[in-house]
Amino acid sequence: MLFSPKGGEFIVVQQDFMTDLDVKTLELMADMPEFKAVLYYGAVAASPKQGLAHKATVATANHHSIKAAEAAAIKECNALRGGGPKCLLVAYVVPRKYSEQPLQLSASATTAFKRTYLKGRGAKAMAVSAATGDYAIAKGEGAAETALATCNKAASEKGATDCRVVIQDK
Repeated sequence: MLFSPKGGEFIVVQQDFMTDLDVKTLELMADMPEFKAVLYYGAVAASPKQGLAHKATVATANHHSIKAAEAAAIKECNALRGGGPKCLLVAYVVPRKYSEQPLQLSASATTAFKRTYLKGRGAKAMAVSAATGDYAIAKGEGAAETALATCNKAASEKGATDCRVVIQDK
C-alpha cells in the first residue's frame, strides 16, 4: 500500500533536553503551511548541548522511511554540532494515516510510481536508495539494470550507491 503523496503529519518527539518553549516552537512549526508541505518521510534532529536554535538543527525530507530520514538528519546534525552529546530526533514527518508497510516510498517516488511506472505495459522497474531518497524508473528491455544504474548514479552524487530494485514487471 502506498500513501497519498499530498501532505504529511509533523510529529514532535519530546527529548529530555527540550524546554517547554522548544516543544511549543516545534508544535507551531507543525501548523505552518511550509511544514505541512514537507515531503514525507522527514526528520528533524538537534544537538542536546546546543538546542534547537543552533545551526546543527537539521531537517531532512523525501526519504523512503522514517528510519532513513532519521539517520540522514542525525548524521548531518552530528557533523555540524561541534562536540558534546550526539544529536537526537526531535520531530518527524510521515504520510497521513501512516502505518508501517513492507514497501515505503517517499512522496516524490510515490508520485512518480503513479504517474510514470503504472502507465504502459511491458518490462519496467523501479529502484530506490534508502540512504539518499533517490529513485529511478526504467522501462523496456533491461529495465531493472537501467533503473539500478540510474538510481546509483544519482545517489553517488550524495555519497551512496545503495540502490535496489523494489518493483519490477517483466
